[in-house]
Amino acid sequence: MRKGQRFTPTRLERWQNNGRGVGTGSSYQPWHQVTRDDPGSRGRSHLVPWRFGRLHHLLSDQELVAFGFASMLPELDDLREQFPLSTEEHPGEIRAYRVGAALSSPGTLAIATDLGIKHPMARGGGERCPWVMSTDLLLTRAIGENTPGLLAVSVKLDEELSGIRTRQLLRIEREYWTRQGHPWLLLTPRLHDPYVATAVRFGLAWALQPTEIEISRELDCASVTSELRGRSMRHAVCVICEALGTDASTAQIVIWKSVWRGDLPIDLARPMRPDQPLEFLSREAFWQQNPIASGRSAWTH
Repeated sequence: MRKGQRFTPTRLERWQNNGRGVGTGSSYQPWHQVTRDDPGSRGRSHLVPWRFGRLHHLLSDQELVAFGFASMLPELDDLREQFPLSTEEHPGEIRAYRVGAALSSPGTLAIATDLGIKHPMARGGGERCPWVMSTDLLLTRAIGENTPGLLAVSVKLDEELSGIRTRQLLRIEREYWTRQGHPWLLLTPRLHDPYVATAVRFGLAWALQPTEIEISRELDCASVTSELRGRSMRHAVCVICEALGTDASTAQIVIWKSVWRGDLPIDLARPMRPDQPLEFLSREAFWQQNPIASGRSAWTH
C-alpha cells in the first residue's frame, strides 16, 4: 500500500490531462494504474504484458483471475482495464471503434439522479468534484464481420455485495452500460470453482507467453487428445516435446495456449498438479467453466 496518496480533484484532473482512460489497443492508458503516484489498491496489484502491446494494470488477485477468463475469449479484439465512466452526457463508448455510430448517452451524474442515488465525490485541498467511477474490464469483441461489440465486467468479492453503498454504485455502473446497449457482468468468486481460478492463474503465465511455434503446429497438440486423456500434465509435456521437437518450456506454452483456445478442453476444476491425471470435457462444458464466456453474473435485482 502506497501511503500518503489520496484521490483529490487535482489528481483526477491531472490524470485526465495526461490522457488516462482514452485510446484503444496499445495506446490505451488505464484510469487507475499501478504506479507510485497512484493511491494504493486494497488488494495485491499485478502488471501483465500481453498481445495489445502494453502492460495491463490489475488491482487485485480477483481482477487477475477475471483478466485470465477474459483473455480466453476467442473473439476478443481489445481489453481495456480500469475504464473511466463519463460523469456528463457523452457519445457512447463504442465510438472508439465505430466513427459516428454512437448516440449521446447520459453520464453517471444524470444516472445517479434518475436512480435516486447520491453520486460519489472526490475532495481535497478545499475542493470537491464528482468522483470518476470506473469499470474493471471493458472487452471489445468481434460479434460479426467488421462489427465490434462491448462487454463490461465489474469484479467484486462476494462479501462486498452486502454493503448498501456498494450495490448503489454497482447500479449506477450497470445502468451506464445498459443505456448504451452493452451487456454488463458482475463477476464474483462464487461464479466459478476455486480450482478453476487456481488453474487460470497458473496457466495464464504460460498462455500469454510469446512462442516461435507456428499456430498450425500448435494445433497439432489437439490431435493427441486421446493419447493425453487420463495421463498427467508431466506426460503431456513429454508428448508435445516429441511431437513438435521442442523443449519442455515451449511445450508448456503450446499446451496452455491450446487450452486457452479450447483446443485442449481440459477439466480445470481438478487440482493442477504435474502428476494429476488430465480429464477432458466437451467444448461446451469447457467454456461453461468460464463465467465471462458463459455470460454468468452475480447481479440480482
